[in-house]
Amino acid sequence: MFPQHTPPDNDVWIAFDLETTGLDNAKDAVIEIGAVKFQDGRTLDTFQTFVNPQRRIPPFISKYTGITQDKVDAAPLFDHAAAKFLAFIGAAPLVAQVADFDVGFLRSNGVELANPIVDTYDLAYTLRPDMPGYSLEDMTRYLGLENAAPHRSLGDASATRDVFLALLEEAYALDAFTLAALQQLAQRSGWQLGYLLDGIAANPRRRLAAAPMPSQGAVGVNGLDIRQIGDRLRSDVAPLRARERISKIDADLVRALLSDDGALSDALEGFEERSEQAQMAKAVANAINDGRRIIVEAGTGVGKSLAYLLPAALYAMANGKRVVVSTNTINLQEQLINKDVPILVKALQGLDKTAAGRQDDGGDSLRFTQLKGRGNYLCLRRWNRMRADAEPSVDEARLLAKTMVWLQSTASGDRAEINLGHRSAAAPWDRLSAESRASWGCMSQESVCFLRAARERAAASHLIIVNHALLLADIAAEGSIIPEYDALIIDEAHHIEDAATNRLGFDLTRARFDEHLQSLSGDGGLPNQALTALRTAANVAQSRRDALQSAADEIGALLPRLRPFLTNLFTRLQGIAEGAQGGNGRNAAFAQTLRVTPVVRARPDWSAVEIEWEHAELALAELDRLLVRLESALGDLDDAGLLNYDALREDVGGARETGEYLRGRLKEFAVSPDEGTIYWLSVSARRRELSMNAAPLNVADELNERLFSQKRSVVMTSATLTADGSFGHIVERTGFADADELQLGSPFDYPKAAALCLPTDMPAPNSRAYNAAVDGAIIDAAIAAGGRTMALFTSYGALRRAAAGIGDELQAQGISLLTQGAGSSPDRLVRRFMDNPKAVLLGTASFWEGVDLAGDALSVLIVARLPFSVPTDPVFEARSELYDNSFMQYAVPQAILRLRQGFGRLIRTSDDRGVVAILDSRVLSTRYGGAFLRSLPPASQQKCRLAELGDAIRRHLG
Repeated sequence: MFPQHTPPDNDVWIAFDLETTGLDNAKDAVIEIGAVKFQDGRTLDTFQTFVNPQRRIPPFISKYTGITQDKVDAAPLFDHAAAKFLAFIGAAPLVAQVADFDVGFLRSNGVELANPIVDTYDLAYTLRPDMPGYSLEDMTRYLGLENAAPHRSLGDASATRDVFLALLEEAYALDAFTLAALQQLAQRSGWQLGYLLDGIAANPRRRLAAAPMPSQGAVGVNGLDIRQIGDRLRSDVAPLRARERISKIDADLVRALLSDDGALSDALEGFEERSEQAQMAKAVANAINDGRRIIVEAGTGVGKSLAYLLPAALYAMANGKRVVVSTNTINLQEQLINKDVPILVKALQGLDKTAAGRQDDGGDSLRFTQLKGRGNYLCLRRWNRMRADAEPSVDEARLLAKTMVWLQSTASGDRAEINLGHRSAAAPWDRLSAESRASWGCMSQESVCFLRAARERAAASHLIIVNHALLLADIAAEGSIIPEYDALIIDEAHHIEDAATNRLGFDLTRARFDEHLQSLSGDGGLPNQALTALRTAANVAQSRRDALQSAADEIGALLPRLRPFLTNLFTRLQGIAEGAQGGNGRNAAFAQTLRVTPVVRARPDWSAVEIEWEHAELALAELDRLLVRLESALGDLDDAGLLNYDALREDVGGARETGEYLRGRLKEFAVSPDEGTIYWLSVSARRRELSMNAAPLNVADELNERLFSQKRSVVMTSATLTADGSFGHIVERTGFADADELQLGSPFDYPKAAALCLPTDMPAPNSRAYNAAVDGAIIDAAIAAGGRTMALFTSYGALRRAAAGIGDELQAQGISLLTQGAGSSPDRLVRRFMDNPKAVLLGTASFWEGVDLAGDALSVLIVARLPFSVPTDPVFEARSELYDNSFMQYAVPQAILRLRQGFGRLIRTSDDRGVVAILDSRVLSTRYGGAFLRSLPPASQQKCRLAELGDAIRRHLG
């Protein structure tokens, strides 16, 4: 530990920052150092120097920082600059944003800092669990601060100081228990934030202002006020009481509620009566009344959420039934929970109970909740166990500290309430969540459990909002996850096939096996935990102790023999996967995949895989038998007084189930493939990690038999469900047969709002001239629209190539370039684009849908290429083989749905206006191109030459 300094507000502190030529301290160089010396919020001195990197500054870095080559060429070399910097800082404690980055660059250049260092990332990560982002830019915005010179060392150092001072005040306000607990975490893990925490605890100002410790009776084993958390979770809402006879929805009431003078117009500011919305609501009401299926395509602006929520709510309240609404994206779930359903509650509160058909079930209000999978909820028992760890890792300490602060206020325990950040938080969270079977025991009524509370809220709700993954997990769990429900509404239904594909398949990695084996090995492994527990119990028969000792000893001896078998098996499989890709092996720059077909399994090298599998299988089978013995040795000891007995028994049972699952999937992949399953190997691009993957060949029968047919009524809806005017593709792929069909266009005036530009002289996508033509079109469009342009690509490679081709010209025109995958999250890119629309945003993958850029921010949408699936994708390839004409029957309908999603990014409100340009000549030159054009909204179609694209955009935008 560092020597104790004076309390933080009396110390002289130094905030510092480095600018560099890149992110890799092994090959990049420092180009600027800046620092601010301050005390009590007063700036005492500043330091700034450029550094000569003895190389060219990358254009991107020069543009990003404003540091030009001539400035660094005239600057001192690093050793000279560093000596001045070290003289400036002396022995003072330091503050930095993501300190490991700056310290890493100094260390790689031979500078070791002995000063205590406080990382503002760590401080904000702990004290502000829900902060949207933890970059310096995010924190200054969130805390209402300013950075006068962002991306320059002195400006960023000053901003870091301001963030530190703002957060320091919040740290002083921590209650006594939380501060003490954070200190203990830092001490046990070696977390550098301990220096600051110790200083705060020692400050007389802190001692005078400190909140009192919680009362002893309320404090749990690690100091948490469990009683207070339990009070937050407690609900007095009566359970739903289902009617024996179905009371039907009043269609006239539905129409009246959606009229200009209806209750919804009072509840929703700016409400406009839309005939399409009323038509959809009536159709959904009739389907629910009659117990039928209906599939509805509702164009942008119809207001489909309220059109299905209204009849669903009226039906649920009238009958004491539950209706489940399933979505694909988080954004839509949040819209439903935070906006649409509360509007509906407000509208329905003013209705006469009899008119609404409601029964007296303990409350007049519509009840609703969001239910998520186990892994989203914190398990307090597992949290306490990690908290008790004598030597937690820094990542674990950081997450424990964050959740400790969060637990003072959360009423849900839902990880969505906090920002886990980009550091290695996912793995520690997995150890804290209720996902593992190890947490299932705390579902008992005697314990405080966030998961159980969420289930109880769902059981007492009329509307339950879930995502597709949980909906499908409920199928696999035979309905034990979601409380019994009567009707199902699937929004964003164009994703249901992919969601089922992902949920009903599997992927096996070496890491999953290693994690399983690690849970059984060493002093902290389950066998030794069981032995330790038995030693604390006096009234356990010696024979039971001997059985447990024997099983533990045999597991300990087996694990070192098992690991090499798994290593050999994975090595063989990786060799096959990489050898199939032209021998690129470990030097390959991209992810590699190999579909494992009967032809592959007949090859000689697969015989070697089967031999390695046999060795692994024998050892895994023996491990499974030993875990059964271990579990048996722990059985029937409820009254033996074992420490954490229930938790230990659940852990061992969970380990046994995990072992059986991994062993079964490995056998299926290696030697016992199912005819209805697709198998493939994949090797990740960066880490070269192998995974064995499987997915069902067809999910239609599974969805129909185990989901759709089990519900009284099912509604499938989306803005994009038809291809060339037909629901046939989506019905065939999902098994949603025998359904009523309703196709509703958008109420927007598309011919006036949107222009569709189709360049007639666009080179073919496989032409050498194509890339240059795309670059020129994006530049011309951006100049014509003053930025406000988004270009959609079908691959990251094409996106990066375009970014390199257009960046300099856009910069010369004063237009910013925002690129997906360049270090910023999609949400941050969208926020930056909205804040400064004089920009071009390049996106792929998730940017084709779910991105809402309403208003003037987006005026031009460029579609670089028709979004066909990659032909060699194993799932796409296998399913294509089921068709006589796979291109027209499968590839084209899929691509049409994606194009329609991309097109939908442009016009989001009735006031929006914009241009879509499709830069794929096949839309005009091929027979199937007409199907794409017929499937798009009725924008005014304009054919032009590439050179005329800018003028066409100017004319339409006025």
